[in-house]
Amino acid sequence: KIMPVTRRAALTLTLSVLAAPALIRPARAACAPVDLGAGIAFTRKDGSKCLAQREGDVVRIDYVTNRGAWTDIRRVKNGVFEVSRDVEESEEPMVGSSTPSYSWTYSPKIITPVDGASWSGRVKEVVEVTISDENSTVDRRRRRWDAIYRCFEPREVKLSGCTYQALTVEATYSGDGGGHSIRWVYFPEIGLGLETRRNGTGNGLVAMGPA
Repeated sequence: KIMPVTRRAALTLTLSVLAAPALIRPARAACAPVDLGAGIAFTRKDGSKCLAQREGDVVRIDYVTNRGAWTDIRRVKNGVFEVSRDVEESEEPMVGSSTPSYSWTYSPKIITPVDGASWSGRVKEVVEVTISDENSTVDRRRRRWDAIYRCFEPREVKLSGCTYQALTVEATYSGDGGGHSIRWVYFPEIGLGLETRRNGTGNGLVAMGPA
């Protein structure tokens, strides 16, 4: 015997069918964790594709991976204290000498950035360039700087749909004949600082995620 469907039962069935898609709709995907051991990829405002990865007791940051021969490789301690940099700002291979190589040592001991902290001291800089002659002559120059690092502006930043705790770190260098300034966004939970401004020219981040 077929039982008639009442108006109330039909309405209940219709509402159940309409609600079903909402019940089975997948949840929004969680942010993929980033890790310096595996590598972190990021993109700067000028379109440069970049990569940061732990390398022993430093973090190796390649600020340009997609612009031909252009080179900007840095090794950093405590997020923002650069200990070396190889830089060649040309997309075409340069001839006649090697890529300039910078190295820095700091005194006193460097700090780990936290809100309100500061560091001031002396920075020794060595620049080396190997000349392409029969003796492979090394041109080496030395310089000393007085530097001040300030940590401030704790906040949340959103990149590639993920939210990170962040801190601004700004350094000013002064010495004979001039000076320069650098600003980073530092991610304390990751232990990574990425340059966003140099000598007043900004080049911030627009994306970041696992490599």
